[in-house]
Amino acid sequence: MKRRTFLKLSTISPILIDTYLLAKDVDDEVWKTIQEVQNILMPKTGKMPSAKEFGSVAYLKQNIDHKTFDKDDLELILNGAKVFKESFPEFFKALKKEKLKIIKQANESEYGNTWLNILVYYAIEAMLSDPIYGGNKFQSAWMALKHKAGNPRPKKKYGAKIDL
Repeated sequence: MKRRTFLKLSTISPILIDTYLLAKDVDDEVWKTIQEVQNILMPKTGKMPSAKEFGSVAYLKQNIDHKTFDKDDLELILNGAKVFKESFPEFFKALKKEKLKIIKQANESEYGNTWLNILVYYAIEAMLSDPIYGGNKFQSAWMALKHKAGNPRPKKKYGAKIDL
């Protein structure tokens, strides 16, 4: 499908996000789409792990259920993945170079640009966060960046009380 179809689909196929939506209720195809796109946006390099390697989707799955996760971001992430999959079905069988062209094409629309930006935002958050939140597996991004984590590191997520 072309950019025009992507634009049309983005305006006529919104999903309503239930405030009690859980990551386990999201279709696996949505997660697969997000992972494939994030891997093109944040590929493995000589020094940095890929989005899949540092756990970008694991981070999202673990954090979208929390009450502080922005519901507008959640709607954009999930709806955008569905629209992208419907608009560009050839993406999943394309070679890396062709996938990059498809992403550039999707980026030409305001909706596609916004969706891709939010995927990059959460991928960076996953890459740089403490592994307790589901991303930065094995501190791989920290090691690639030679980052030393601050102390004390979280023992529980989201400022939960720790029994001493």
